[in-house]
Amino acid sequence: MPSFVTVAYPRPSGEVKFDLKYYLESHMPLVQKTWAEHGLKSWTVTEHAEGPYVITAALKWDNLGAFDAAVAALGGAEIFADVPKFTDIKPILLKGDVKGHWSA
Repeated sequence: MPSFVTVAYPRPSGEVKFDLKYYLESHMPLVQKTWAEHGLKSWTVTEHAEGPYVITAALKWDNLGAFDAAVAALGGAEIFADVPKFTDIKPILLKGDVKGHWSA
């Protein structure tokens, strides 16, 4: 089964600074272009109206080793350096292997 890396942006107690347009039109295409050659299979972005996170991005990989290799590659630094262009929220990375799955 595949692995997922979820990039979660915690909801701040004050005003939220998150440029969703830039994130979707510039940052995620950069992620896709840079990491697809390292094993990124897909990504999904969810905006949360309430709860602990403002935005989460689920990145699907063949395995966590592929993600670690992508971060170690030169593209990892470029992607993380882009974060201040759309938010001042420090993202949290949640990594895990899929243990079960169902879809209709």
